[in-house]
Amino acid sequence: MSEEASAPAPDVLHLYRHYAVQPFQLPCQRDQNSGVEQIFVLAKNENRVLYFDDVEEDFGVSAPDEDGVLRDWGNYGPLVRAVLILDDQSVA
Repeated sequence: MSEEASAPAPDVLHLYRHYAVQPFQLPCQRDQNSGVEQIFVLAKNENRVLYFDDVEEDFGVSAPDEDGVLRDWGNYGPLVRAVLILDDQSVA
C-alpha cells in the first residue's frame, strides 16, 4: 500500500490527504452466506469510505449500511482510482 501512496500525481495526493482518516477497521459482509469480516478504512467523504480489501488486495469506495456493516462492494482498483471516485460527488 505504501508503494501506491507514494506514486500518485500531486493533485491526487492532495485529495487523498484531504479525505484521509486514521485507519480503522470496519465490519463487512461479502455475501449473505458469509460471516462478518473486517476491512481497513483509509479515507472518508461524508458517508462513503475508501477501504483496502486485503482479500482482493485492492481498493474500493462504498457506504456502509445503517448498521455500520459494509455490504455493498464496488469500485475495485488501484488507490488513485479509488481516491478519484471518493471525490466524485456524482458517484454517491
